[in-house]
Amino acid sequence: MMVGILRVFLGNRSMGGNLKAFKRRAGYLLVVGAFLLLCLFIHYRSCVARVERVLSVKVVPVEPSRRDIAPLRVAFAAELFYQTIIDNNLFRPLGWRPPRPIEPYRLIGTKLATDTNAPPQAIIQTTAGEKTYIVLVGDSLDAETEVVLIESKSVTLSTNGQQRTLHLPSGF
Repeated sequence: MMVGILRVFLGNRSMGGNLKAFKRRAGYLLVVGAFLLLCLFIHYRSCVARVERVLSVKVVPVEPSRRDIAPLRVAFAAELFYQTIIDNNLFRPLGWRPPRPIEPYRLIGTKLATDTNAPPQAIIQTTAGEKTYIVLVGDSLDAETEVVLIESKSVTLSTNGQQRTLHLPSGF
């Protein structure tokens, strides 16, 4: 049967030399294939054996030594170095300054007492213009902001322990 297949492939040429070369190559391929199959089998068996030999490992925490802490200080210094680059960004326009923080409140007016019994009052409006407050000393504008002092053309506010003063615009 194989001779018939070869005759179809090769035509009606002489089969003597070609058939022997073909059989020789087929034999080599068979030997190499068997060898590769044997190698794969041995490799598979060794992998399965390695998986079965897993040992339990106990992790014990170790305190870092002084030598391990020193690189942290170096990293901190590097962060300071890069902070300069971030602050002075090359791609910003010349003369660029960061925007000033917007004051959330503006002073509309103050009312000082004409007699000793009436406390001073101030009219304060939110910068967004949503709310207007009439406040006394000690009143709160929000959860963090409290009125500390009311004077003739200024009001002192305290936010988280930091004091700032609102002034009336210069035409009032």
